[in-house]
Amino acid sequence: MMEQEDIKLPIGTDYPILEKIRLARLLFEAYGEELQGDRNVSSLIASYRSAIRETWEQMDKSGVIEHCTDCAVRDGGSCCGKGIEDRFDTALILINLLMGSRIPDSREDDAGCWFLGREGCLIVAREVICVNYICKKLYRKISWPDMQVLQAKIMQETDAAFMLDATVKSWLAGRLDPG
Repeated sequence: MMEQEDIKLPIGTDYPILEKIRLARLLFEAYGEELQGDRNVSSLIASYRSAIRETWEQMDKSGVIEHCTDCAVRDGGSCCGKGIEDRFDTALILINLLMGSRIPDSREDDAGCWFLGREGCLIVAREVICVNYICKKLYRKISWPDMQVLQAKIMQETDAAFMLDATVKSWLAGRLDPG
């Protein structure tokens, strides 16, 4: 059983990323198998994974991946900058562990997000801003019909993320509540 001090689910910028990662790993060790075996959680993970795949497929089809890669290489890109990881909470890091993501122990790029690797994002489940952000350059380069389809896919992904996040937090609260 986890000790009282280890059961907090810190969110926001008030907690260092390494603390959130440490707690997510503790929760994964203590409850990972049970969470993955829960029918509701596993169903929501499958739905979320499907929505993520559909978003990435549409991003590729509409040219978003090509444009964003070009921006990152030529202009240094700013979307995945240092500090974005502060928006992640322990539950979202835990969800990444449940989905098989490797959580890095250190930052690869001093100016980049903790979860940014040489070839892009290292994790599956991203914060809403990571999924939903579309810069002005991208709006000018992507056709309106493609943008509408992409926004619909993004909405499906963020809805699936919300449902899984709320369910995991509720599931954990039921186990961690000492009263």
